[in-house]
Amino acid sequence: LAAMVAAVLILATLGAGRLSPAARVATGRAGVRMVTPTSAGAVDVSVNSPRVIHQPKAYFTPLQTAQAFYSAWNHGDYKGAASLMTEDVSFRDINYPEAFEGRERVRAYLKQCTENLIGWQFCIDDYAEDVARGRLALRWHVNDPDGKPIALPSEGISFMVMSEDNSRIAECTDINEPFVKVPSPISGPVLSAGAAALRRMRSLAGVDSPKPTARQLAAPYSMIKTARCFYEAWNAGDADSAARCFAPDATFHDKNFAEGMRGREAVREFLDQCSVLLGELNFVIDDYAEDVSRRTLGLKWHVEDSRGRRIPVATLGTTFMKFGDDLSQIAECVDHGQPVATPPELLQMPLAGFASRAMELARRSPKLPSLPVPGVAALETDADSK
Repeated sequence: LAAMVAAVLILATLGAGRLSPAARVATGRAGVRMVTPTSAGAVDVSVNSPRVIHQPKAYFTPLQTAQAFYSAWNHGDYKGAASLMTEDVSFRDINYPEAFEGRERVRAYLKQCTENLIGWQFCIDDYAEDVARGRLALRWHVNDPDGKPIALPSEGISFMVMSEDNSRIAECTDINEPFVKVPSPISGPVLSAGAAALRRMRSLAGVDSPKPTARQLAAPYSMIKTARCFYEAWNAGDADSAARCFAPDATFHDKNFAEGMRGREAVREFLDQCSVLLGELNFVIDDYAEDVSRRTLGLKWHVEDSRGRRIPVATLGTTFMKFGDDLSQIAECVDHGQPVATPPELLQMPLAGFASRAMELARRSPKLPSLPVPGVAALETDADSK
């Protein structure tokens, strides 16, 4: 715990930090409008755009409700944000041990965020909107007041379940990427060595019983069908079948690692090593948001053992997938899993508040001019030579 606190304090003092997906700002401009998403999927809900208001009407979509919620939160209106949730809402910030149950508890949580966090902006990067089922998955990141992403890991995926008319949020799970990740130079060797060692140990112990080959994906295709086929193959330890669910140039990024991978063969190797390390653990899809028009899919899942029991460590996760014209091929996959360890609940908001204030102080401080280093000659550019 001491090491975690020290690391947070050092990083925050350097002018960048984020402890929770609760990254909002307490001031903003007045104005009312509905924001139109760009073709790339980004949705502007920052204080640099007019406030999004949930206008009374007969028809709502999950995205419209989420826009109004995050716009209110970014503008510091925690009461307005909480009013867009059902009375019995369940709101899970994955950095806390339990979900906040009920609108009043969520309102108190949002109030703490707006009082403690300075200048942080929640930005929607992409989404999968399932209007018919009242589901919404969001990819997001956190910006500073200058509109620049903060230096520390600040991306996340949220999964929302809406009320029957899509006008209120009934359930929200927020999972952000971890602070500490496996560095790129050692991720490959570590996975490879760990998988090889486990294979050898199981072989020597005579318990290396291969799992059955997963069923192959068959037409007609859909995004959720492809995702289920992928997880079924991975759970079965069939990395070849799992990799065939990806396009040849697909990207896959498990946010526990500093960098993702590109290409079906790289994905296959990663899945094969992970299936060995995970052993009898299985991924189970709990819910999904399938956006057919945009070819995006959001998943909420958990991990359990071969007997269907949840393991006593971090088990929750969210995934965001993108598809091309071929719905049997995943073009992009981003995974966010529950952190193994987070600061205690009582320290969450104080540390987040300290980090945001340190960031704001560093941002407002005058920038020091770059000084020449003794003994090091300045590099001559083409412009200088002219």
